[in-house]
Amino acid sequence: MYSCLQAAISAPLVWSALGIGAVAALVMLWTLRTQQFPGKPYYALTFIGVIWTLLMAAADAASVTPTCAFAFSALAWLGYIAGPVAWCFFVFAYLNPGELRGHKRRVLTVALLSLAAFVFVATSAWHGQVYVLPQDGGTAMTRGAGYYLLVASVYPFVLATLFCLVRAFGRARRTAWPLLTMLLAITSSPLAGNATYVAFGFAPFGMNPTAPLFTLGVFAFTWLTITNKTMDMPSVGQSTLFDTMSEPVVLLDRRFGIVRSNIAAQRSGLLAHPDLGAPLLTEGEGRATQPRQIRCRDRIYEPRVQVIGNPLNPAGEGIGWSVTFVDETDRIAATAKLQEALRRADDASRAKDEFISVVSHELRTPLTSMRGGLALALSGKLGDVPGPVRGSLDIAQRNSLRLSRLVDNILLAQKLDVQSLDLEWKPVELRQLLHESFEENRMFAEGRGVELVFAPGNQDAMILGDVFALRQVIDNLISNAIKFSDRGGEVEGCLSVRDGRVRLSVRDAGRGIPPGSEEKVFGRFQQIADGGQKSTQGSGLGLHIARRLTRQMGGELSYDSTPGAGTTFHMEFRAQSNVDQPPERALAPLAQAG
Repeated sequence: MYSCLQAAISAPLVWSALGIGAVAALVMLWTLRTQQFPGKPYYALTFIGVIWTLLMAAADAASVTPTCAFAFSALAWLGYIAGPVAWCFFVFAYLNPGELRGHKRRVLTVALLSLAAFVFVATSAWHGQVYVLPQDGGTAMTRGAGYYLLVASVYPFVLATLFCLVRAFGRARRTAWPLLTMLLAITSSPLAGNATYVAFGFAPFGMNPTAPLFTLGVFAFTWLTITNKTMDMPSVGQSTLFDTMSEPVVLLDRRFGIVRSNIAAQRSGLLAHPDLGAPLLTEGEGRATQPRQIRCRDRIYEPRVQVIGNPLNPAGEGIGWSVTFVDETDRIAATAKLQEALRRADDASRAKDEFISVVSHELRTPLTSMRGGLALALSGKLGDVPGPVRGSLDIAQRNSLRLSRLVDNILLAQKLDVQSLDLEWKPVELRQLLHESFEENRMFAEGRGVELVFAPGNQDAMILGDVFALRQVIDNLISNAIKFSDRGGEVEGCLSVRDGRVRLSVRDAGRGIPPGSEEKVFGRFQQIADGGQKSTQGSGLGLHIARRLTRQMGGELSYDSTPGAGTTFHMEFRAQSNVDQPPERALAPLAQAG
């Protein structure tokens, strides 16, 4: 065998086969590393098989002795079987990704079939079924029945490959036909070469043409795999994404001609729109500006234009435009409905405000007359009032006062909502206001059995604000504290100055406020139940107005409460050293109002 190898290496035909085989091996390795396609294991086996067959066939053709020719022929059958069988598996896996299972079993099948053929040929000297060595000293071997049996064993795989390709033509798109044609040629050309070799002894350069034809075919397929985008996932994915997009997309060239459009654009009717093309785009500083909206078939589209750059000159003019038409019909309709709803809401709110204002003002006049008449009657100037009648008049007077306060609060809340409350900014001494409020609420406190006390160490504290508004806030805090305190309890007022801030606090001895109730405490027309049993009398506007007034004057109203231990409300402002200007926060009324 060594002498056969020495003789073969010296032959030019073998060197040519070695060169082609080396190039084929490099191409195979590069393709396996850089390309992604189904059936790569079978592709590699096919490449190995044809390279091996090419080398052995060349060595067989260059042999000068029957023994060497027999040895290389036997070795060539490893590739003769492996190539077509692996190619059959590859084509099926390539055309039917995911359907072929058990790759390891099929690779093992290729190896076992090739090895079995080699063993059968190698033992031909004993059984004489494949090759018969010449007995007259010649170099030509005669073929036995086993040779044709081996050839016939390959044809089922070849025919199965052809059937798979023919079936693929019927289901594939026309864009894939060139690739299928190449696969068909690669499969059929070695078959035709082998048939002419077996039937007619056609052997260019003394070689079986099957291996060279298969090698050229695999080279051609490799080149097609690199350049063809039929099975290229990024290319196919981009094309699929382009065609399945819900938005119409149109590609225009420099002459504003339609180069390509997706299915959505074709169905939308935009391709026949008179504004599509030159009227759609305007040139501006080297790139297209966003055009106006387009109406087509009762739909409204907003074109989004993107310049397609020139790959050869990215900094220069583009080669066209990509126009994506975004369907804005539903958004525009929804926006119009929302605007109409907002307009109606504004009209309703304005009508509500006007109604409250009119009703409140209309209530004030009769309420004033009622209060005046009741006060005059109770004063005795109209004559003596019997005891039972006086009791009824007292109830009527108290209720008229409550109703009057409710009307005043509604009007005040209305002014705060529309930011029409004008405050009079003056230096105010909070300590004096606290004392005045205590004095005016003392009778109410005594009637409820509550004691009003001043915390020791109250300091003088000057702020800038509206006296009437501050008194209203303080009165509300004190009256609430009295109302929510138990009989025998006390309400304490405290004033402190720290870090440039003035804090006025009012503490009650009630049952406290449950955690998480701040929104209800300062809410509009909302109240906290007294001890969880019943709601106190009132409009639910007092603390809401108090917080908004405090914030409009640049302060903040908050509270601390522990259930069962009472509540303390804090009204906090910035101390004023320069009383000529209102605080900055107060210059933007209701900036933080809820």
